[in-house]
Amino acid sequence: MVALREVVRVNKPNVIALVETHMGGAQAEKIAKLLNYNGHTRVDAQCFSGGIWIFWNPELVSVNPIIEHAIYASPDLSKRVDLWRELKEFASTHNKPWLLVGDFNDTRFAWEKSYSCAETSRRSARFNEWVDDLGLLEVEFSGSTHTWSRGNSIDTWQSARLD
Repeated sequence: MVALREVVRVNKPNVIALVETHMGGAQAEKIAKLLNYNGHTRVDAQCFSGGIWIFWNPELVSVNPIIEHAIYASPDLSKRVDLWRELKEFASTHNKPWLLVGDFNDTRFAWEKSYSCAETSRRSARFNEWVDDLGLLEVEFSGSTHTWSRGNSIDTWQSARLD
């Protein structure tokens, strides 16, 4: 919480998105009050998974949630492509600025993975094509370089920036 307060103090963002909070509503309400953001909405975590909170300063920016849904792109490529198609259809019917926050289960650049192969390069190219087709702008975040990891040894360790 101290680090978040410092980010807000230094950068003074109008909108903040927190993903993978692993917490529910009472904590979101408390944080909104501590940070002095009067506008906020959230998709709460399910058990210990997920959670997306959006905070904004209504005196400086107008945010009107159209759909509140946690974006989770399946590791299964065919399901992930379905999500991309649905979001593209949504974008074509709403001619206003919009914000996507969630876990896309993909990376855009080689440095976002601890390993690379031809398939990961193809996946990144497809994801970048989708991002470009929608005209999306990636908002940088603060925190660790990689947000996901697994493996028990040097030989099996993998990590990536997925959120």
